[in-house]
Amino acid sequence: MTETPNRDAAPEPAPASPAAAAGSRLLRYLPLITVAHFLIGLPALIASLALAYFAFVQADATQKMQTGGVMPFVTFGTSNGDEEGNQDIALTLTNNGVGPAILGPIEIRYEGKPITTPVDLLRACCTESEARALRFSTSPSTGIAVRPGETIEFVSFPRTPASEKVWQTFNKERWKLEVRSCYCSIFNDCWITEGMQGLPKAVDKCPADWSLYREDAGNRIAGVDPK
Repeated sequence: MTETPNRDAAPEPAPASPAAAAGSRLLRYLPLITVAHFLIGLPALIASLALAYFAFVQADATQKMQTGGVMPFVTFGTSNGDEEGNQDIALTLTNNGVGPAILGPIEIRYEGKPITTPVDLLRACCTESEARALRFSTSPSTGIAVRPGETIEFVSFPRTPASEKVWQTFNKERWKLEVRSCYCSIFNDCWITEGMQGLPKAVDKCPADWSLYREDAGNRIAGVDPK
């Protein structure tokens, strides 16, 4: 008796082609190949990052050297005599740095109150009625360049028979003055110096909210109120 083939049986799979077999093997080894490529390229990546870091450090060091090579260092000072033996009370700004200083705003306070002119300074500390008749000299203290080692004497009050009383008072009261000044380098790096402190404070730019002191540049001999 002849058997009839079972039509419901699943057909046998066709043999895989050589290309499919190669692709299957490649997929199995693909993670290992990726890891191998990463390990081969890792030293080059590390070397590139190291070179970039060293280049950044070198550029930063070069910039600091350039800035330090022209850095001004302005300090406030006061004295009551000069090298020639003259008894003048002076308020000064000195550039002790290695580069020129461009002086910005200056603020003077006496007992917490802002001083705007040299006449106001003597009136506030030392006399009410004699300030305009007293002789003293001033120099610009804002918007000028000060060379390394140069001193700007922005107030000078000589000792004379007519000024003796006020001079003696000013000689004591000058230590109560609160003086702060802002200055910048030629690279526009700016600092604020306060009093006779050791180190200035770095700022982005000179402040615009100070109660500004302004010298009478047009009439440097007292007797005329600055306008």
